[in-house]
Amino acid sequence: MTEALINTESAVSPLTDRVPLRRLLALLLPATTAMYGLFQGIQQILLPAQIEHIDPASKVGNLALLTTLAAIASMIALPVGGAVSDRTRSRFGRRTPWIVIMSACSAVLMVAMGLSTSLPALALSYMALWFVANFYQGAISAILPDRVPVDRRGVASAVIGLGTPLGILFAVNLVSRVSQVAGYAIVGGLFLAASLLLVAGAPEGSSREFARSAVDPSTGRRRDTVAAFFAAFGARDFRFAFFSRAALFLSYFTVSGYLFYTMQDYIGAQNLPGGNVAIAVSTLSTISVVTWTVIATAAGWLADRLDRRKLFVGVSAAGMGLSMLVPILMPTWPGMIIYSILSGAFVGIYFAVDLAVMSLVLPDKANEGRDFGILAVATGLPQILSSVIAGALITWLGGYIALYCFGAVCAVISGVLIMRVRSVR
Repeated sequence: MTEALINTESAVSPLTDRVPLRRLLALLLPATTAMYGLFQGIQQILLPAQIEHIDPASKVGNLALLTTLAAIASMIALPVGGAVSDRTRSRFGRRTPWIVIMSACSAVLMVAMGLSTSLPALALSYMALWFVANFYQGAISAILPDRVPVDRRGVASAVIGLGTPLGILFAVNLVSRVSQVAGYAIVGGLFLAASLLLVAGAPEGSSREFARSAVDPSTGRRRDTVAAFFAAFGARDFRFAFFSRAALFLSYFTVSGYLFYTMQDYIGAQNLPGGNVAIAVSTLSTISVVTWTVIATAAGWLADRLDRRKLFVGVSAAGMGLSMLVPILMPTWPGMIIYSILSGAFVGIYFAVDLAVMSLVLPDKANEGRDFGILAVATGLPQILSSVIAGALITWLGGYIALYCFGAVCAVISGVLIMRVRSVR
């Protein structure tokens, strides 16, 4: 299917957003911060520590298994959340009902996960949480193409992208200093509160008047088929953007998902300040986030100013790859600090413009939520692969040096692929 056939706007009416962009972004930031805080607080601290407490002898394999199961749930939920919200008709809009419902479900599941004392119970609650939280992400991500003008998407992407480092900063530092149950409950409660604040302070317009069309007028065929669901892959730039993003996040998750065990087993707990692994991880995350935040604040504005968003993504991906050589050459606490500064800077550049680039390769106005969700699968699929790959690399194929080499190669591949996109400078 060609790009011309995919690109149709007839299925929905255009949104009229009366909420000032500044207010929308000011409320999106805490919501995305809380969402990424949920993801990163669990992945970096709560889940590894909880698994080690339940079964310390098999912690690497168990973490890989549970991460894989949860990632499968997220990979399904992301495009489904976008597609279902695309077709939701209510007085509160398309995205709002699902933002409220899924944030409430997430808060409940956070508590359940915190109370889990066996691997089966932990796995079930983890998978359920990852499904509803990623369904939420599929809906909230569509706000960018829905409600932000094209010429402001670099700035908007930078603001929304700050949610990731700020989420890491508050959640990782918080959960490393409170009990397991309290960590889960506090992060879940803040996530729900931030979501309610968003929908109340920046209400979405009604979607009741949107047309309901199940037929693509350019082809005369029904939209609601499996082939139609993945129609965006018929667009060349969408494909390159998807695989570039997948390679980047494969690099990111392969390394970051095992940072706790990297510090414990590769650097050595005895070589860390105070010998405390959780505090060491939170310290590195804080260093990375501060650098990330400073860089991202300027990168989004500059990318809009220069109209060179793709170039920023390519440079940041290559820089991330180079930064991963530091732990190999300097497997020490000072080396990890240098790594955190460099990786934070390049990740900051990437996240400042990533969402803007992704929003500009969406080929179908009528299904932006669905297609944005599919692009978000490029974060869920790498999670599945990264846990299996990381476990194999650490256990059988060279240990943590191989882990960082693999991450570096994937990051460079991401940069090469994004430069093949033609429609974005």
